[in-house]
Amino acid sequence: MKNSLVAVLFSVIASMTYALEPMSDEALKNVEGQAGADLSLKLSLNQKLVTENNVQRYVFDDALCKDAEYCRLALAVNNRYIKDGQASSTDGFKLWLVFKGIQGTLNIQKIGLDGVDLSYKNDSGTDQLKAAMQLSFDPSKPIQIRNFGFDALAFGQDKFTSNATTEGVGTSPADYGYLQVTRYDSSNAPRSAYDHGRETGFMGLKMNGNLAVQGKVMMFGCDGSHQRC
Repeated sequence: MKNSLVAVLFSVIASMTYALEPMSDEALKNVEGQAGADLSLKLSLNQKLVTENNVQRYVFDDALCKDAEYCRLALAVNNRYIKDGQASSTDGFKLWLVFKGIQGTLNIQKIGLDGVDLSYKNDSGTDQLKAAMQLSFDPSKPIQIRNFGFDALAFGQDKFTSNATTEGVGTSPADYGYLQVTRYDSSNAPRSAYDHGRETGFMGLKMNGNLAVQGKVMMFGCDGSHQRC
């Protein structure tokens, strides 16, 4: 009984199996349909939601970032080192561009995703129709930017040497240029009590606002018949 049942199942599966065949542009033109979706995205980085005076807002999460060196973004440019106090492109102590205390919330309320037909004239001047994916934006639902930025921008330098082919290794986290912690105090900033306790750096950035975007972006498969392909 079991053998006959398995044989029947295999015969049903085999009868429902079809080979996929490629479709030409002409065949795709004859396919009609409509599909779309509205997408939203909220990105919150190193922040927490608090309520003050019945108003909710995002603020820097001191508990999450109690170790300030782990709430950073660091960039290292290829072949950029310090050797004997001078810039070197071969080897030396690697340099880092460190964004300290990075945080922020971005709320993209709506992005429309649709399938549309794109019409254009090819090189010969005849009309061409292409299936395209369209991204659209609604200006009445702007992108919300809240406390987005960083506390300080600074350069960091490794305490071990590296070169273009071999990456050095430090013995402790403080050996890496992007994990070193230095703060302003009465010795290095005696006349700036406001900065005492803050991380050192030469600039900071914080943005708040709404960004209203209007328009659409189309993406489609392009061939040699389009002037920009």
